[in-house]
Amino acid sequence: MIHFDEKERLFRIDAKDVSYVFFAAANGRLRHLYWGPQLDTMDLRNLGIADYTCSPNFNPDDNEAGRGAYSWEFAGNDIGTRGVPTAIVRNADGNTTTDPRYVSHRIYAGKPRLEGLPATFVDSPEECETLEITMLDEATKVEFLLRYTAFRDLPIIARSVVVTNKGDAPVELQKIMSLTTDFRHQEFDVIYFDGYWGKERTYHRERVQGGLKIMGADSGYTSHRMNSSVILCDPTTTEEFGRAYGVLFVYSGKFAVEVDQCCMYRTRLNLGIHPMGFTWHLEPGESFQSPEALQAFSNEGLGALSRSWHDLIRQHIINPRWRTAPRPILCNNWEAMHFNFSREKLVTLAKTAKAHGIEMLVLDDGWFGKRDNDQTGLGDWYTNTTKVGCTMGELADEIRSLGLKFGLWFEPEMVSEDSDLYRAHPDWAIQVPNRSSKTFWRYQYMLDFSRKEVVDYVYEMIIKVIDEAKLDYMKWDANREMTEVGSYGWPAERQGEIAHRFMLGVYDLYQRLVNRYPNMLIEGCSSGGGRFDAGILYYSPQIWTSDNSDAFNRLAIQYGTSFAYPCSSMGAHVARNWFAERYSPVETRAAVAFSGTFGYELDLNQMPPEELAQVDGQVEFYHKYHHLVEQGDYYRLANPFKDETVSWMHVAKDKSEFLLTVVFTRWDASYSGENILLRGLDLDAKYTDGTKTWTGRVLTYAGISVKPSRFGDMLSIVIHGTRV
Repeated sequence: MIHFDEKERLFRIDAKDVSYVFFAAANGRLRHLYWGPQLDTMDLRNLGIADYTCSPNFNPDDNEAGRGAYSWEFAGNDIGTRGVPTAIVRNADGNTTTDPRYVSHRIYAGKPRLEGLPATFVDSPEECETLEITMLDEATKVEFLLRYTAFRDLPIIARSVVVTNKGDAPVELQKIMSLTTDFRHQEFDVIYFDGYWGKERTYHRERVQGGLKIMGADSGYTSHRMNSSVILCDPTTTEEFGRAYGVLFVYSGKFAVEVDQCCMYRTRLNLGIHPMGFTWHLEPGESFQSPEALQAFSNEGLGALSRSWHDLIRQHIINPRWRTAPRPILCNNWEAMHFNFSREKLVTLAKTAKAHGIEMLVLDDGWFGKRDNDQTGLGDWYTNTTKVGCTMGELADEIRSLGLKFGLWFEPEMVSEDSDLYRAHPDWAIQVPNRSSKTFWRYQYMLDFSRKEVVDYVYEMIIKVIDEAKLDYMKWDANREMTEVGSYGWPAERQGEIAHRFMLGVYDLYQRLVNRYPNMLIEGCSSGGGRFDAGILYYSPQIWTSDNSDAFNRLAIQYGTSFAYPCSSMGAHVARNWFAERYSPVETRAAVAFSGTFGYELDLNQMPPEELAQVDGQVEFYHKYHHLVEQGDYYRLANPFKDETVSWMHVAKDKSEFLLTVVFTRWDASYSGENILLRGLDLDAKYTDGTKTWTGRVLTYAGISVKPSRFGDMLSIVIHGTRV
């Protein structure tokens, strides 16, 4: 999978159907050559190399003509490479010139785990191959170890960097990108996903222009405002055709995707920790491990790129315990009761849920400490027995006696000012030392998870509740961003490390809980759909996609999310109608929620009888076809940002069956239906929905005609087809 030409010092990395090529120049700098469809030769030295001998930067001593015109694999700082650098190290003498050169390399089967960080993994070393390249900045003795892992069955390469101070004086790492790659003379569109609360991962596509565009989050972790997946593609690329280059960060903290196009039409793509506010102090002998960045290529459009990401996340990021295990259909009490719950109300809801086939009851916010509203109690993780009406163990036993599983909501990273924990340890909040003011956001502060004693305390509090209740499920929420980033637990020279150390603390707590409770399902959440990233999915196989469960809005939210993340990772529930001005029938709310980890977010006892009567069928439907949603291939057939009829498909890996969902968002008196062209089917097979039979070729090229059974907005059709 990984080839090396010793004479030319050229590396060719082959993953499935893709090659990635670069070489070490005579002076030791790494120069990028190619990323695209798989090649079959090592005779690539002159590929993509332009000889700008007329450049005023020409330096005959190092045989580099017009250094700024070249494509770089690792861009140093302040050495004439032009564009945003891969790394910046502030040296002991105060300057930031950074110039690593090739020293050696090794190739081996398998891949290492990254200490303290989520990362892709394999079940067997034969599934991948890893290249490690050692580079050294000779002047400062700072070493850069570049890792590349190619997956045998996926067109994806995983990359990370280890920076080690091999010198005898301290240095300061000011920037480190986990991935840098350059493109020459290509015109690109960039696709990215921004948003805000209730409108997460909004799809955007625009032309890459000259200059620097930074897409990222500097708020302490991946947020509603920008997701850490970005795509570069040809302007003509569609769902089915054209080249697409995707990057994805296996990290949940501050990140930046830099797209930098220079005047010579070289486009640089960087992905890594956001350099704003980041520094890492390295004493002699100390190292820093960057988070893992992933790069994927498709020569068959955006849909194929997405399906590669989905397969990678399901097979190499999500815990094997949850790869194929069906997720329980749950009912969360929040929308039904908010803080105004009691034991009697919960038991009544549980009885109704059980009667209609639902499998788990989740008690959301308000069960702990003095928590009657969102202004108090965070950090006091002990049961308010007066409010709950019993111990948590007794409540859990009663719910289980009805035949249901039981889950609880936590917000482990936060603390209320009005809490026993904050009164005892005000210095445990993230804050700038000796600064009197700190932002009081949503009536809470972030706990300083950069400090081990804080993580230890929260862990011990939480496991007492989990052990007592024998929880089947934990919802992990996080409801504010990081401000005034500082810590009383670290010296001045390490204050720039706090945001990243905070994330290491979050991952540490996650890992401890996963190790202690391997069968407890954890669902990530962050004010709804914030912090939806591959890093969290390493510990938590599903994430609450958005607090906005309105079916119309969810069409766009789940569409944007699907470009990188599989449907098996998206928490999606049937909720009440959010907006009085826009009614969605319960069957449509269910049809949209089927394309996720299914559940209910409302008071079943308050549902209109005609809607409640449909719950049994919805539960039965999801049980019957969840394997297609959780393990099949996903095809986007329409774009909800421009199409009024929105459709998508789940297709079995062996193409033996499919699930087609169509939502008619608008109608008028002359509407006569829609013709949908299906994808992903066996062209030469026959398919039936139980009443009609078609060939795969007809469904793909001629399509299937659908129309709603009655007049109205937000009507839907779900069709299951099987191969004859």
